[in-house]
Amino acid sequence: MQSCEIRLYRAFLEKRRWIRLRTFIAIELEEETKAQLAEVQAEAEKLCRRGNYTPKENFHLTLHFLGEVQEEDLDYLHEAIYETARRNRPFTMTIDKIGFFPRGNKGILWAGIERSNHLQRLFSTLEKSLEQQGFARERKGLSPHITLGREVEPQRNFTDVQRGVRVEPMRVSVRSISLMESVRRGARLMYVPVFRQNLIGK
Repeated sequence: MQSCEIRLYRAFLEKRRWIRLRTFIAIELEEETKAQLAEVQAEAEKLCRRGNYTPKENFHLTLHFLGEVQEEDLDYLHEAIYETARRNRPFTMTIDKIGFFPRGNKGILWAGIERSNHLQRLFSTLEKSLEQQGFARERKGLSPHITLGREVEPQRNFTDVQRGVRVEPMRVSVRSISLMESVRRGARLMYVPVFRQNLIGK
Protein backbone atom coordinates (compact mmCIF):
# COMPACT_ATOMS: atom_id res chain seq x y z
CA MET A 1 0.00 0.00 0.00
CA GLN A 2 1.40 3.36 -0.95
CA SER A 3 0.93 6.65 0.98
CA CYS A 4 -1.56 4.90 3.24
CA GLU A 5 -1.76 4.36 6.99
CA ILE A 6 -0.64 0.74 6.63
CA ARG A 7 -0.40 -0.14 10.31
CA LEU A 8 -3.92 1.19 10.96
CA TYR A 9 -5.24 -0.82 8.03
CA ARG A 10 -3.55 -4.09 9.06
CA ALA A 11 -4.60 -3.74 12.69
CA PHE A 12 -8.14 -3.10 11.52
CA LEU A 13 -8.14 -6.27 9.42
CA GLU A 14 -6.89 -8.39 12.31
CA LYS A 15 -9.63 -7.11 14.62
CA ARG A 16 -12.51 -7.23 12.15
CA ARG A 17 -11.71 -10.30 10.03
CA TRP A 18 -14.82 -12.07 8.70
CA ILE A 19 -17.14 -9.34 9.96
CA ARG A 20 -19.36 -7.38 7.60
CA LEU A 21 -18.67 -3.64 7.69
CA ARG A 22 -21.01 -0.74 6.91
CA THR A 23 -18.82 1.62 4.91
CA PHE A 24 -18.59 4.72 2.74
CA ILE A 25 -15.86 6.72 1.03
CA ALA A 26 -15.54 10.30 2.19
CA ILE A 27 -13.56 13.50 2.47
CA GLU A 28 -12.69 14.02 6.13
CA LEU A 29 -12.73 17.60 7.42
CA GLU A 30 -10.18 19.46 9.52
CA GLU A 31 -11.07 20.36 13.10
CA GLU A 32 -11.23 24.07 12.29
CA THR A 33 -13.81 23.45 9.58
CA LYS A 34 -15.84 21.21 11.90
CA ALA A 35 -15.86 23.95 14.53
CA GLN A 36 -17.11 26.51 11.99
CA LEU A 37 -19.83 24.12 10.84
CA ALA A 38 -20.87 23.52 14.45
CA GLU A 39 -21.41 27.27 14.81
CA VAL A 40 -23.60 27.31 11.70
CA GLN A 41 -25.48 24.28 13.02
CA ALA A 42 -26.09 26.03 16.36
CA GLU A 43 -27.50 29.12 14.63
CA ALA A 44 -29.84 26.98 12.54
CA GLU A 45 -30.94 25.06 15.64
CA LYS A 46 -32.19 28.31 17.19
CA LEU A 47 -34.67 28.63 14.32
CA CYS A 48 -35.93 25.05 14.60
CA ARG A 49 -38.26 23.24 17.00
CA ARG A 50 -36.35 19.99 17.13
CA GLY A 51 -33.98 17.75 15.21
CA ASN A 52 -31.46 14.95 15.36
CA TYR A 53 -28.26 16.97 14.98
CA THR A 54 -25.00 15.46 13.76
CA PRO A 55 -22.19 15.47 16.36
CA LYS A 56 -19.33 17.73 15.29
CA GLU A 57 -16.88 14.82 15.16
CA ASN A 58 -19.05 13.08 12.53
CA PHE A 59 -19.04 15.93 9.97
CA HIS A 60 -17.73 14.71 6.61
CA LEU A 61 -18.51 14.82 2.89
CA THR A 62 -19.61 11.48 1.44
CA LEU A 63 -18.32 10.65 -2.03
CA HIS A 64 -19.75 7.13 -2.31
CA PHE A 65 -21.94 5.11 0.04
CA LEU A 66 -21.03 1.43 -0.14
CA GLY A 67 -23.21 -0.14 2.53
CA GLU A 68 -22.16 -3.51 3.91
CA VAL A 69 -18.92 -5.02 2.62
CA GLN A 70 -16.87 -8.02 3.72
CA GLU A 71 -13.24 -8.16 4.77
CA GLU A 72 -12.21 -9.65 1.43
CA ASP A 73 -13.59 -6.53 -0.33
CA LEU A 74 -11.17 -4.19 1.43
CA ASP A 75 -8.20 -4.85 -0.85
CA TYR A 76 -10.35 -4.10 -3.91
CA LEU A 77 -11.58 -0.90 -2.26
CA HIS A 78 -8.06 0.13 -1.41
CA GLU A 79 -7.00 -0.43 -5.01
CA ALA A 80 -9.89 1.71 -6.29
CA ILE A 81 -9.12 4.49 -3.83
CA TYR A 82 -5.40 4.40 -4.63
CA GLU A 83 -6.07 4.60 -8.39
CA THR A 84 -8.39 7.55 -7.75
CA ALA A 85 -5.78 9.33 -5.63
CA ARG A 86 -3.09 8.70 -8.24
CA ARG A 87 -5.15 10.62 -10.79
CA ASN A 88 -6.13 13.59 -8.62
CA ARG A 89 -4.07 16.30 -6.98
CA PRO A 90 -4.94 18.16 -3.76
CA PHE A 91 -7.39 21.02 -4.22
CA THR A 92 -9.54 23.50 -2.32
CA MET A 93 -13.34 23.55 -2.15
CA THR A 94 -15.66 26.09 -0.52
CA ILE A 95 -18.61 25.54 1.83
CA ASP A 96 -20.90 28.50 1.19
CA LYS A 97 -24.53 27.75 2.09
CA ILE A 98 -27.03 25.67 4.02
CA GLY A 99 -30.17 23.98 2.74
CA PHE A 100 -32.72 21.25 3.35
CA PHE A 101 -33.84 18.04 1.77
CA PRO A 102 -37.51 18.35 2.83
CA ARG A 103 -39.54 15.38 4.03
CA GLY A 104 -42.94 16.77 4.94
CA ASN A 105 -42.59 19.35 7.69
CA LYS A 106 -39.13 17.98 8.60
CA GLY A 107 -35.98 17.60 6.60
CA ILE A 108 -32.26 16.94 6.42
CA LEU A 109 -30.25 20.09 7.18
CA TRP A 110 -27.05 20.31 5.18
CA ALA A 111 -24.11 22.57 4.39
CA GLY A 112 -23.47 22.86 0.66
CA ILE A 113 -20.38 23.11 -1.50
CA GLU A 114 -19.73 25.73 -4.17
CA ARG A 115 -19.54 24.17 -7.62
CA SER A 116 -16.08 22.61 -8.02
CA ASN A 117 -14.67 21.01 -11.16
CA HIS A 118 -11.91 19.44 -9.05
CA LEU A 119 -14.46 17.78 -6.76
CA GLN A 120 -16.50 16.55 -9.70
CA ARG A 121 -13.39 15.11 -11.31
CA LEU A 122 -12.46 13.34 -8.06
CA PHE A 123 -15.94 11.83 -7.85
CA SER A 124 -15.96 10.75 -11.51
CA THR A 125 -12.53 9.12 -11.20
CA LEU A 126 -13.61 7.31 -8.03
CA GLU A 127 -16.77 5.98 -9.67
CA LYS A 128 -14.80 4.64 -12.61
CA SER A 129 -12.19 3.04 -10.34
CA LEU A 130 -14.84 1.42 -8.15
CA GLU A 131 -16.66 0.06 -11.19
CA GLN A 132 -13.42 -1.48 -12.46
CA GLN A 133 -13.14 -3.30 -9.12
CA GLY A 134 -16.70 -4.65 -9.35
CA PHE A 135 -18.62 -2.09 -7.28
CA ALA A 136 -21.79 -0.38 -8.49
CA ARG A 137 -21.79 3.31 -9.39
CA GLU A 138 -23.76 5.86 -7.37
CA ARG A 139 -27.18 5.99 -9.03
CA LYS A 140 -27.86 9.63 -8.12
CA GLY A 141 -24.47 11.06 -9.04
CA LEU A 142 -22.72 13.60 -6.83
CA SER A 143 -24.72 15.98 -4.64
CA PRO A 144 -21.95 17.35 -2.40
CA HIS A 145 -23.10 18.28 1.08
CA ILE A 146 -22.29 17.83 4.76
CA THR A 147 -25.22 16.60 6.86
CA LEU A 148 -25.78 18.85 9.89
CA GLY A 149 -29.00 17.26 11.11
CA ARG A 150 -31.82 14.85 10.34
CA GLU A 151 -35.52 15.07 11.16
CA VAL A 152 -35.04 18.83 11.59
CA GLU A 153 -38.32 20.74 12.00
CA PRO A 154 -38.18 24.52 11.42
CA GLN A 155 -40.21 26.84 13.64
CA ARG A 156 -41.84 28.30 10.54
CA ASN A 157 -40.44 26.99 7.25
CA PHE A 158 -37.21 25.87 5.60
CA THR A 159 -36.68 29.16 3.76
CA ASP A 160 -36.70 31.15 7.01
CA VAL A 161 -33.87 29.02 8.38
CA GLN A 162 -31.79 29.44 5.23
CA ARG A 163 -32.33 33.20 5.25
CA GLY A 164 -31.74 33.50 8.99
CA VAL A 165 -28.35 31.79 9.11
CA ARG A 166 -25.35 33.62 7.69
CA VAL A 167 -22.74 31.28 6.26
CA GLU A 168 -19.29 32.78 5.84
CA PRO A 169 -17.52 30.92 3.01
CA MET A 170 -15.22 28.21 4.39
CA ARG A 171 -12.29 27.13 2.25
CA VAL A 172 -11.50 23.46 2.74
CA SER A 173 -8.25 21.82 1.67
CA VAL A 174 -8.83 18.35 0.22
CA ARG A 175 -5.61 16.34 0.49
CA SER A 176 -6.91 12.79 0.94
CA ILE A 177 -9.92 10.49 0.71
CA SER A 178 -10.87 7.85 3.26
CA LEU A 179 -12.73 4.59 3.57
CA MET A 180 -14.93 5.04 6.64
CA GLU A 181 -16.84 2.54 8.75
CA SER A 182 -20.07 3.33 10.60
CA VAL A 183 -19.72 1.93 14.13
CA ARG A 184 -22.43 2.04 16.80
CA ARG A 185 -21.26 2.04 20.39
CA GLY A 186 -24.34 1.94 22.56
CA ALA A 187 -26.56 4.79 21.40
CA ARG A 188 -23.62 6.61 19.81
CA LEU A 189 -22.89 6.39 16.07
CA MET A 190 -19.26 6.95 15.12
CA TYR A 191 -17.49 7.18 11.77
CA VAL A 192 -14.09 5.52 11.97
CA PRO A 193 -11.44 5.66 9.21
CA VAL A 194 -10.37 2.23 7.96
CA PHE A 195 -7.65 3.79 5.83
CA ARG A 196 -6.77 7.13 4.23
CA GLN A 197 -5.09 7.75 0.92
CA ASN A 198 -3.34 11.01 0.07
CA LEU A 199 -4.09 12.57 -3.30
CA ILE A 200 -0.84 12.19 -5.21
CA GLY A 201 -1.71 13.23 -8.78
CA LYS A 202 0.61 15.62 -10.61
